[in-house]
Amino acid sequence: MKHVVPLALAAIVAATAVVVWQQVGTVGTTSERVEMLDPAKVELIRTPGGFLQVTAMAKVEEFGWQTGWACPILDCTRLPKTISRVRVKAHYSYGIPLAAEWRLEPQGDHYRLVVPPLQLQRPVAFETTSMEVVTTESSVLSPAAPANRENALRHLGPELAQRGASAAYLDAQQKNAEQTVREFAKKWMLEQGKRTERPIKVVFSGPNPG
Repeated sequence: MKHVVPLALAAIVAATAVVVWQQVGTVGTTSERVEMLDPAKVELIRTPGGFLQVTAMAKVEEFGWQTGWACPILDCTRLPKTISRVRVKAHYSYGIPLAAEWRLEPQGDHYRLVVPPLQLQRPVAFETTSMEVVTTESSVLSPAAPANRENALRHLGPELAQRGASAAYLDAQQKNAEQTVREFAKKWMLEQGKRTERPIKVVFSGPNPG
């Protein structure tokens, strides 16, 4: 029975120590994972700056402009109209602004290079020598043909710019643009003495870059 008291005291001391350790260990400290980039693996390459043209496209476009009568009180929608149709070959050019430095980040077996989104160069060039403009008047009561024709030509530039900047046109240029950027990046890596066998995945920045 003489050993019971010391053993009981030892058990109490041990239990108290555990409680104290748990309290100290759970109060006032936090831990979390910190993302660290290995600077030895990230390749930084300088660029000449400016604007890099990465892809271009030539496309025959057709554009129409309609002129009708405007009546303040009566419904004039059925009155004769004048319509001009313009057919022209447009030349769309796309590029990206060059930052002073590009960062190639390793991801598995390749580098990931994020660049600005494609930008349409404006104004859109088009061939005037082959341009066709046809104006049709529904009847002798139609609005004046020269004014309608002039409006069609005036709105041709903005119409081409809107089409060239559309999602469908930009998506169609992605593959060629990526290839141009890859070749440009490899060229400048070699010129700065940075040879690598890793392929480069080009990502155009935007709401959801890949």
